[in-house]
Amino acid sequence: MNKKVKKGLLVAIGVMVVLIICVFVLNAVVEHKLESQIAEAPENIKIKYKSLKINTLKGNLELEHPQIVIYGKTTDSVNAQIELEHFSVTDFGYWNYLVNDEITLGNIVLRQPKMKYYHNDLVKSKSYNDAFKNSLNKLIKVHSFQIHKGEVEIRTVSNDSLMLDSKKIDLRIEGLQISQSNPKQPITYKDFAMSSQHVFYQVSDYENLFLEHIDVHPNFSKFKGLRVQTKYSKSKLSSMIPVERDHYNLRVDSIEIQKQDFGIAQDSLFYFKSERMDVYQPNFKIFRDKLVEDDMSYKPLYSKMLRDLKFDMTLSTVLLNNTSITYTEKVNEETTGGKLLFSKLNAQIKNLSNTYKPDEAVTSVNVKAIFMDNSPINVQWDFDINDTSDAFVFKAEMGKLNADSMNQFMEPNLNVRLEGEINKTYFTLNANEEKGHIDLKLNYDDFDVIILKENGEEKNKFLSSIVNIFVSKDSKDKAEDFRHGSKSDIERAKNKSVFNYLWLNLKGGLMNAMTGDGKEKDKN
Repeated sequence: MNKKVKKGLLVAIGVMVVLIICVFVLNAVVEHKLESQIAEAPENIKIKYKSLKINTLKGNLELEHPQIVIYGKTTDSVNAQIELEHFSVTDFGYWNYLVNDEITLGNIVLRQPKMKYYHNDLVKSKSYNDAFKNSLNKLIKVHSFQIHKGEVEIRTVSNDSLMLDSKKIDLRIEGLQISQSNPKQPITYKDFAMSSQHVFYQVSDYENLFLEHIDVHPNFSKFKGLRVQTKYSKSKLSSMIPVERDHYNLRVDSIEIQKQDFGIAQDSLFYFKSERMDVYQPNFKIFRDKLVEDDMSYKPLYSKMLRDLKFDMTLSTVLLNNTSITYTEKVNEETTGGKLLFSKLNAQIKNLSNTYKPDEAVTSVNVKAIFMDNSPINVQWDFDINDTSDAFVFKAEMGKLNADSMNQFMEPNLNVRLEGEINKTYFTLNANEEKGHIDLKLNYDDFDVIILKENGEEKNKFLSSIVNIFVSKDSKDKAEDFRHGSKSDIERAKNKSVFNYLWLNLKGGLMNAMTGDGKEKDKN
């Protein structure tokens, strides 16, 4: 090896050694600087960690077992805390930081983070948003943000009650960008995937929601093992509430949402849309204690409820698959209540939305079910959310119904027993927010109405005989004959539900058919 080559090799080795030493020195300087900045964090923020590693050459940072606790600025109470197994950041872009005044990162990874937050109802959400926006003084770009096996817990400051709890959270966001340049949409992304297990959410002071599993992607979501339940027993709830309120027990096997889209629109309004939502095997049990004082507040019809939603919703098709509904109503202290049952219910709901323009589409509900375990029922229900009169058309067709099957509801609630069979019932209800008109026809055999004594067991012969004077015992002279009934100007009780409105109209049509002449009225 000649002297010139040897000299060049020595210079190169020397330069490499100097560079390596500089990297180690720079790493040490940056680590010391970062440690100093962490130590100088505001007094209400405490940060601990087991070890800190920095590789300035690659732009990487690692923290082992970091712990962050945020206290109230004026109190010693904890507002939030987070503890991680490992935190890492890779590929910090020095050039973009120095030249373009933006922060670019390769990957941010949080492993097994446990996050706890204490929510204060007295602090408005706008304050949190403003604090978040004010902290963003640079454009931040992250190639990939990941959370592995995370946990989140949110509690209320006032009473330490649990608001939200979620386990085994896995989150991946690709192409994440955070910027103040678009204050209405400061966070954007290219793709994401999120899953979680054992989710708890406090829906209200009386109901909780549980989910076994969540799997969410940009255009598809699946929820498994949904439950919405009243926190208290039926008797406990009745003793707590000032006015009547339903006791809920809803269980859903799974929900699948296809071709979805959601986000914040230009006017800062949240929107959610989907071409199809499938709800599988919902089992809904509802109990209403009528012994509690009536809730006299205004009850809007569904069209108005959709119209007044605080966000934009567009669901092209919603399918309820193999649904069962049990409604129990208690009106006497001595009974457990009467029941109405719907089983094998399948429904298709089209255009469930508050975004359609006038004359663009109507909301349509088509239902097929079994009523009281033996009677098939078909329903077609249409309304237009843009019609501020809240007009709707409700058509139903019911097959053979043994009157005795209705007695589990009629006897404990109305002290009335029915005997006989209704072979076929058709009715059409045209109604709006104010009044309804019903046209009904039915075919029935050997029908009796029996009024019971106060004990709910013995027949009140006198009242029963009086009532049955006015009730036609049969609907026909020939097998195909129907008795017709109609009733107009049936006023809605606006402090009661839409189903009470349906019942008022149906009762009016039935009474007219059974006690009137039974002939079809001339519609001209």
